[in-house]
Amino acid sequence: MELRFLFVGILCSFSIQSRAISIPPVPRFPSASALSHAQAPLRESLDDWIAREESIALNRLLANIKPGGVNVQSDQNVADGTVIASPSKEDPDYWYQWVRDAAITTNTLVDLYTEHPTSEFSASLETILTAYTNLQTRLQRTANPSGTLDDLSGLGEPKFHVDGSAFRGDWGRPQSDGPALRAITLMRYLRAFNASHPTLWSSGELTANSFYETLYKAELPARSIIKADLEYVSHFWNHSSFDLWEEVDGMHFYTAMVQLRALREGSRIARAFRDDGAAAWYGEQSVYLERFVRRFWNKGKGHLAETLWSRRSGLDCAVLLGSLHALPEGEDEAVFPPWSDEVLVSLLALVRDMRRRFAINDRHAEGEKEGGLGHEDRLEGVGVGRYPEDVYDGYGTSTGHPWFLCTSSAAEVLYRTASHLSLSGSLHTNPINLEFYNALLSTSASVLVNTTYIAENEAFKAVVERLQHVGDEFLKVVKTHVDAEGSMSEQFDRETGYLRGARDLTWSYSAFLQAARARKEAKERS
Repeated sequence: MELRFLFVGILCSFSIQSRAISIPPVPRFPSASALSHAQAPLRESLDDWIAREESIALNRLLANIKPGGVNVQSDQNVADGTVIASPSKEDPDYWYQWVRDAAITTNTLVDLYTEHPTSEFSASLETILTAYTNLQTRLQRTANPSGTLDDLSGLGEPKFHVDGSAFRGDWGRPQSDGPALRAITLMRYLRAFNASHPTLWSSGELTANSFYETLYKAELPARSIIKADLEYVSHFWNHSSFDLWEEVDGMHFYTAMVQLRALREGSRIARAFRDDGAAAWYGEQSVYLERFVRRFWNKGKGHLAETLWSRRSGLDCAVLLGSLHALPEGEDEAVFPPWSDEVLVSLLALVRDMRRRFAINDRHAEGEKEGGLGHEDRLEGVGVGRYPEDVYDGYGTSTGHPWFLCTSSAAEVLYRTASHLSLSGSLHTNPINLEFYNALLSTSASVLVNTTYIAENEAFKAVVERLQHVGDEFLKVVKTHVDAEGSMSEQFDRETGYLRGARDLTWSYSAFLQAARARKEAKERS
């Protein structure tokens, strides 16, 4: 049987041979500490630091994944394919695998796998991705307090023990972003695997153990990983759930954004597997979900709100993360992409709040520039926390602090905006985005409302340059607060700047790697 798969708008014809999913020999990765102990220059440039920190971050990320990770290798209770949130087992205890965190981290590995699919390193990554795939099949079938696979409700369970068993303690459940993120990650892996293994396929029927059938099979009830997650998303997107910070039950921007991406891409995957009824259903639900997502723009507040009908301000790093993690590949038109007016003004409002909120951000201005904005109004790189009302301090409840992943994500938004403008070659100002761009420029060389600037204009060049410069300022904040070995925890102290919260948080490293990747793209395109 020959199947035709349509991935990212390109029709790829190939035949498929049965391929059982099995875990190859465990790869050996360099010790995370081996790289970080290298003596860095006393006055290291940002470029040199980023290059060095990328190696450190990748190795410390891999250290938290089994197989191969040094932080999990000696513990026989850790299931292959597990991505631990942190090696911290107490104060705080993050010795679990979250569906959301694991999918986000694994998606970063898919990026690396896609770049050099035939390299020795990508072969090692394939070992991890295969193990992750196997484990997700198991977790989907594990009955838990949220429910079971039979009625799909169990897919909303947010976290599991490291051995793959259900966590049965009190928790904020369900959390509906996990299935969407897992589907996105595995759809990307499916496409990347196909592109890197063109010689594997020959004519023949798919069997129950084949690689593709494990990921997607056109059957109901759904038992393949991606199909089950897409069914969950398509039937539960309009149900309330807990947010990505696991604190508020409601309807959330981040959750809706990643669900929208999953359904759009899922519709194409379903059609590729000749699951036409499902393709139509996912597509139909994505149309409804897109209309719903647009409700998160709060015109009165002048920014996107993370949760509808909430007493909070709505300013939240989750808005930045939702825009980044939902950024589509291929033919889909982006809804609230990082460069959208709504995301940029939301970033500006969040950064202004965080600059006043944390003592470490209270830097002296280099000097007021004649005709320019005051220090408080300019867009500058600062340590960014989750949201203004945050009281989680990394160990308990007292007061919030900046997070590494939020600070890196602010940089990524700016880099991606610079890339987009460089590619499009034009910038149009309007009453929504005018304040952002003037805060970005921060000098008398401001832009005018309802004006189009093209690549040849000095103002356009200044905007692109400043986007990259301020993005660098956020990464300089990260550079300032990592420890001497380049380690990142969950948070850094609002007063002292020292690490706090869960050590070696996997997501912190993933967010930094994504920002560094976006920075390279912005430089190449400018």
